[in-house]
Amino acid sequence: MIPKKNRLTSKKDFTRVFAKGRLFRSHGISMKIVRTGSEISRFGFVVSNKVSKKAVIRNKIRRRLRVSVGRRLGEIPPGYDVAVLVFKEVLEMGFKDMDASVERLLEKSGLKN
Repeated sequence: MIPKKNRLTSKKDFTRVFAKGRLFRSHGISMKIVRTGSEISRFGFVVSNKVSKKAVIRNKIRRRLRVSVGRRLGEIPPGYDVAVLVFKEVLEMGFKDMDASVERLLEKSGLKN
């Protein structure tokens, strides 16, 4: 689980990340990352109705991604806002595949060595 201080919550923050962030994409998941210079890194998760019409499934995907990012929170340097976007391909992935995809994206973006 991600602590509240490490969550992107406001529409203004998401808008800034989408407007100024760099995009990194992997199979089924992508990340938009923008440097903020603050003392913490924050994460937000976007799972749209296009992925699934069922809220139960969207929330399940969101929970899995939160766990995956939460495990690596100590290894991620401070000062970044990250929006994690999900696409339909993620429905065919299990937790291990999602976790590996998040790992790959963090390494590709330079947030994790």
